[in-house]
Amino acid sequence: MKIGTRTRTQRTLVLVGILGVAVGAGAPAVCLGQGLGLEQAAAEFATQWAAGDVSGLQSRFSQSGVRVQWEARPLGTLSPQRAGASIREYLGNREAATTRVSRIGEVGGEPARGFAEIRWESRIRGMSERVTRTVFVAFVYEDGDWRVAELRVLPQTRL
Repeated sequence: MKIGTRTRTQRTLVLVGILGVAVGAGAPAVCLGQGLGLEQAAAEFATQWAAGDVSGLQSRFSQSGVRVQWEARPLGTLSPQRAGASIREYLGNREAATTRVSRIGEVGGEPARGFAEIRWESRIRGMSERVTRTVFVAFVYEDGDWRVAELRVLPQTRL
């Protein structure tokens, strides 16, 4: 009896696996890992943000522009070059202590869209007090890759 149950369970698992592969075959390339997946794109953005790698960040921007907001100061939609210059100015006197992707989500649509929330701990150069901010990044799937369409740094929260 146990042998028959085990065989039936194994067949069910194999069938579920086959169905999963069949359903996945129709999924967009984003889900199958061609190019960067949203999780990896968000993690790489967080790493480049922490390092102050403006040219690396700029290479991820949507060619149609990036909506930028620094805390309570919205700047509107900027070209990739102007958005890069704005980031360079914003990060200029800050030192990142840590960044961590705290939330990721795909929201669908055509083209596909997603977002990431990054917890960013930093301090002003020459100061010892650390502050924590949330960096919200909205992504759009363009040209086979997740591109940054919006960047918002939310007001600080004290540790």
